[in-house]
Amino acid sequence: MRIYDYFLMALMLGLVVGGCSVWMFTRARLGTETEWGDRFKAIASDTLRQSHESFLQLAEGRLKQTEVSASAHLDKKTTAIDEMLKPVKETLGKMDAQIQAMEKHREGAYKELLKAVGMSNETQQKLREDTGQLLQALRSPNTRGQWGEIQVRRILEMTGMSEHTSDFTSQQHIPGEEGAFLRPDYVVKMPGDRCVVIDSKVPLSAYLDGAQSDDSVFRAASMQKHAKQMREHIRALSSKAYWDQVDGAADFAVLFVPGDHFLAGALDCDPDLIEYSNSNNVVLATPMTLVALLRTVALSWRQENLRENAQKLGALGGELYNSIAVMTEHVSDVGRKLGGSLESYNKLVGSIERNVLPKTRRLREYGATKEGKDLTEAIEPIDLQARQPAVIHSIGKDDAA
Repeated sequence: MRIYDYFLMALMLGLVVGGCSVWMFTRARLGTETEWGDRFKAIASDTLRQSHESFLQLAEGRLKQTEVSASAHLDKKTTAIDEMLKPVKETLGKMDAQIQAMEKHREGAYKELLKAVGMSNETQQKLREDTGQLLQALRSPNTRGQWGEIQVRRILEMTGMSEHTSDFTSQQHIPGEEGAFLRPDYVVKMPGDRCVVIDSKVPLSAYLDGAQSDDSVFRAASMQKHAKQMREHIRALSSKAYWDQVDGAADFAVLFVPGDHFLAGALDCDPDLIEYSNSNNVVLATPMTLVALLRTVALSWRQENLRENAQKLGALGGELYNSIAVMTEHVSDVGRKLGGSLESYNKLVGSIERNVLPKTRRLREYGATKEGKDLTEAIEPIDLQARQPAVIHSIGKDDAA
């Protein structure tokens, strides 16, 4: 029963109590007011108490039934919800385990990342220090010269040349004018007793000053100074005139610039630098262009070796042909002598058969000997002739021709 029904019952009880009260009030008006009033109060109070107790008991029973039913229904709903949420719970458990594993992995990766970042910072710091030391070293002319010479040597060796096989010479002293001596960095030999002179001393102090400065005006002025120093060095190298002092030297000298950016910085400020160097018989070469130049020299050497080997092969072929011709004459002579020997052998066999063996057999018939082998077997002549190869005749005809 619902709460609404309980309220209806309480309302009916109230109406009954109210009717009784009216009736008793009416009777009280007819009798003694005090007596009937007391009675009425007692009856009304007792009736109200009994009604209230009955209502409470009924309501309590109904509420217990409703509570038990609702509890059973709630248990069923809870069980159904638990069964429905069980896969979700399992999935959430797996997800939580995966999240914990990912968190552990993330912590490890984060530690590794921090370690790598620390190592990177240390490496960058060391790189900055080494770069500063390198820049400081490159400001020394002697160090720059050694650096350029080492680069040229590495390029020479990379293209297959070796100083031990006299493909090039380094720091060769060459007598110049008025008793002075010239000392080019490298002299690369070429076929036909020719050579190419390479100089690797390039001024870089102004370029390094400009590269380290944050002031655009100072950087531009430093690059202008660098281009001017490059032009002055081209003029100084041209004035040495290696092509007139070194036997077999090409009519130009190679100025090695140890980096493309060094040459690019000078060309940005002085676009006519290449034309100026060409007019002064100086070729500007960066590492890549020097590799191309030296590979061309190496290719010319291979072509020269092939030409020399072809000449040697031709001479060796002629000698071999003459040797074979002489050998064929000896073979022909041996064949002729073998033929004469066979002819003499056959004549000997015929003489034995005709003159010796018949008389010998007759000795046994006369009893001169009774034991020994019988001379009944005939000696066969050899009818073979020594064969001369046809090549002998053809070679002989070619020699005669």
